[in-house]
Amino acid sequence: MEISMADYEFFKREFEFRGRHARMAGELWIKDDYEHTYFKRLIDLYVIAAVVGLRIDRRAEEDLSPVPPKSIFPEQMLGAKENLDFIMQMMIMLDSRVGLSNEERVKRAFRGAETAEEFRYYQNMFNSYVRGGVEELYERLIVRKSEPGDEYQDNRTANLMEVVMRFGEKL
Repeated sequence: MEISMADYEFFKREFEFRGRHARMAGELWIKDDYEHTYFKRLIDLYVIAAVVGLRIDRRAEEDLSPVPPKSIFPEQMLGAKENLDFIMQMMIMLDSRVGLSNEERVKRAFRGAETAEEFRYYQNMFNSYVRGGVEELYERLIVRKSEPGDEYQDNRTANLMEVVMRFGEKL
Protein backbone atom coordinates (compact mmCIF):
# COMPACT_ATOMS: atom_id res chain seq x y z
CA MET A 1 0.00 0.00 0.00
CA GLU A 2 1.43 3.33 -1.03
CA ILE A 3 1.16 6.23 1.40
CA SER A 4 0.48 9.60 -0.12
CA MET A 5 1.73 12.93 1.19
CA ALA A 6 -1.91 13.85 1.87
CA ASP A 7 -1.69 11.39 4.77
CA TYR A 8 0.83 13.74 6.36
CA GLU A 9 -1.01 17.02 5.90
CA PHE A 10 -0.84 19.41 8.84
CA PHE A 11 -3.69 21.30 10.52
CA LYS A 12 -6.58 19.07 9.52
CA ARG A 13 -7.36 17.81 13.01
CA GLU A 14 -8.56 19.28 16.27
CA PHE A 15 -5.92 20.82 18.51
CA GLU A 16 -6.12 20.87 22.29
CA PHE A 17 -4.29 23.11 24.70
CA ARG A 18 -3.64 20.95 27.76
CA GLY A 19 -2.46 21.43 31.31
CA ARG A 20 -1.05 24.82 32.23
CA HIS A 21 -1.27 25.95 28.59
CA ALA A 22 -5.05 25.32 28.66
CA ARG A 23 -5.27 27.45 31.80
CA MET A 24 -3.19 30.22 30.19
CA ALA A 25 -5.20 30.03 26.95
CA GLY A 26 -8.37 30.27 29.04
CA GLU A 27 -7.18 33.55 30.51
CA LEU A 28 -5.99 34.98 27.18
CA TRP A 29 -9.14 33.91 25.31
CA ILE A 30 -12.46 34.24 27.08
CA LYS A 31 -15.26 33.00 24.85
CA ASP A 32 -17.96 35.60 24.12
CA ASP A 33 -16.46 38.13 26.55
CA TYR A 34 -15.13 40.75 24.16
CA GLU A 35 -14.50 43.24 26.94
CA HIS A 36 -11.97 41.06 28.77
CA THR A 37 -10.53 38.72 26.17
CA TYR A 38 -7.33 39.38 24.25
CA PHE A 39 -8.31 37.19 21.28
CA LYS A 40 -11.61 36.95 19.45
CA ARG A 41 -11.18 33.21 18.75
CA LEU A 42 -8.97 30.49 20.18
CA ILE A 43 -7.57 29.81 16.70
CA ASP A 44 -6.33 33.42 16.65
CA LEU A 45 -4.35 32.77 19.84
CA TYR A 46 -2.94 29.58 18.26
CA VAL A 47 -1.73 31.43 15.14
CA ILE A 48 -0.26 34.41 17.00
CA ALA A 49 1.37 32.19 19.64
CA ALA A 50 3.08 30.18 16.87
CA VAL A 51 4.56 33.36 15.40
CA VAL A 52 5.60 34.74 18.79
CA GLY A 53 7.17 31.43 19.84
CA LEU A 54 9.09 31.22 16.56
CA ARG A 55 10.13 34.88 16.63
CA ILE A 56 11.70 34.67 20.07
CA ASP A 57 12.70 30.99 19.70
CA ARG A 58 10.68 29.97 22.73
CA ARG A 59 9.41 26.42 22.96
CA ALA A 60 7.61 24.63 25.76
CA GLU A 61 6.94 20.99 26.48
CA GLU A 62 3.38 19.78 26.74
CA ASP A 63 2.01 19.89 30.28
CA LEU A 64 -0.38 17.18 31.37
CA SER A 65 -1.61 18.62 34.67
CA PRO A 66 -5.32 18.03 35.29
CA VAL A 67 -6.84 21.13 33.71
CA PRO A 68 -9.81 20.89 31.32
CA PRO A 69 -8.46 21.23 27.76
CA LYS A 70 -9.28 24.09 25.40
CA SER A 71 -10.06 22.78 21.92
CA ILE A 72 -9.78 24.23 18.45
CA PHE A 73 -12.12 22.31 16.16
CA PRO A 74 -11.01 20.93 12.78
CA GLU A 75 -13.15 23.43 10.85
CA GLN A 76 -11.30 26.33 12.47
CA MET A 77 -7.94 24.68 11.85
CA LEU A 78 -8.84 24.20 8.17
CA GLY A 79 -10.01 27.81 7.96
CA ALA A 80 -6.58 29.00 9.12
CA LYS A 81 -4.66 26.28 7.25
CA GLU A 82 -3.10 28.59 4.65
CA ASN A 83 -1.58 30.83 7.34
CA LEU A 84 -0.60 27.87 9.51
CA ASP A 85 1.09 26.11 6.58
CA PHE A 86 3.08 29.26 5.84
CA ILE A 87 4.21 29.50 9.48
CA MET A 88 5.13 25.79 9.42
CA GLN A 89 7.24 26.37 6.29
CA MET A 90 9.10 29.18 8.04
CA MET A 91 9.72 26.94 11.05
CA ILE A 92 11.08 24.14 8.88
CA MET A 93 13.35 26.51 6.95
CA LEU A 94 14.69 28.02 10.18
CA ASP A 95 15.07 24.69 12.01
CA SER A 96 18.83 24.36 12.35
CA ARG A 97 18.54 21.62 14.96
CA VAL A 98 18.25 18.80 12.41
CA GLY A 99 21.70 19.35 10.87
CA LEU A 100 20.52 19.84 7.28
CA SER A 101 21.89 22.29 4.76
CA ASN A 102 19.93 25.47 4.07
CA GLU A 103 18.99 24.11 0.64
CA GLU A 104 17.66 20.85 2.10
CA ARG A 105 15.62 22.72 4.74
CA VAL A 106 14.00 24.86 2.01
CA LYS A 107 13.21 21.72 -0.01
CA ARG A 108 11.64 20.07 3.03
CA ALA A 109 9.62 23.18 3.87
CA PHE A 110 7.90 23.13 0.48
CA ARG A 111 7.77 19.36 0.11
CA GLY A 112 6.19 18.70 3.49
CA ALA A 113 6.42 15.60 5.61
CA GLU A 114 6.98 12.35 3.75
CA THR A 115 7.12 9.93 6.66
CA ALA A 116 5.22 9.46 9.88
CA GLU A 117 8.40 10.35 11.80
CA GLU A 118 8.85 13.63 9.91
CA PHE A 119 5.19 14.45 10.37
CA ARG A 120 5.36 13.89 14.15
CA TYR A 121 8.63 15.82 14.42
CA TYR A 122 7.30 18.90 12.61
CA GLN A 123 3.89 18.73 14.35
CA ASN A 124 5.64 18.57 17.75
CA MET A 125 8.00 21.38 16.77
CA PHE A 126 5.10 23.62 15.70
CA ASN A 127 3.08 22.94 18.84
CA SER A 128 6.08 23.47 21.10
CA TYR A 129 6.50 26.95 19.58
CA VAL A 130 2.75 27.55 20.09
CA ARG A 131 3.06 26.61 23.77
CA GLY A 132 6.16 28.81 24.14
CA GLY A 133 4.27 31.68 22.49
CA VAL A 134 1.30 31.17 24.82
CA GLU A 135 3.64 31.34 27.81
CA GLU A 136 5.22 34.56 26.50
CA LEU A 137 1.85 36.20 25.77
CA TYR A 138 0.51 35.10 29.16
CA GLU A 139 3.51 36.58 30.98
CA ARG A 140 3.24 39.87 29.07
CA LEU A 141 -0.55 40.26 29.01
CA ILE A 142 -1.78 38.59 32.20
CA VAL A 143 1.08 38.40 34.70
CA ARG A 144 2.78 41.73 33.96
CA LYS A 145 1.48 44.70 35.95
CA SER A 146 1.67 48.24 34.64
CA GLU A 147 4.69 50.11 35.87
CA PRO A 148 4.97 53.77 36.97
CA GLY A 149 6.84 54.66 33.77
CA ASP A 150 4.21 53.14 31.48
CA GLU A 151 2.42 55.58 29.22
CA TYR A 152 -0.91 53.93 30.10
CA GLN A 153 -1.98 53.32 33.69
CA ASP A 154 -4.71 50.82 32.84
CA ASN A 155 -3.07 47.38 33.21
CA ARG A 156 -4.73 45.86 30.15
CA THR A 157 -3.85 48.78 27.87
CA ALA A 158 -0.29 49.04 29.22
CA ASN A 159 0.26 45.32 28.64
CA LEU A 160 -1.17 45.39 25.13
CA MET A 161 1.05 48.34 24.24
CA GLU A 162 4.05 46.49 25.72
CA VAL A 163 3.35 43.52 23.43
CA VAL A 164 2.91 45.80 20.41
CA MET A 165 6.20 47.55 21.19
CA ARG A 166 8.00 44.25 21.79
CA PHE A 167 6.71 42.33 18.78
CA GLY A 168 4.90 44.79 16.52
CA GLU A 169 7.86 46.01 14.51
CA LYS A 170 9.57 42.63 14.48
CA LEU A 171 6.70 40.47 13.23
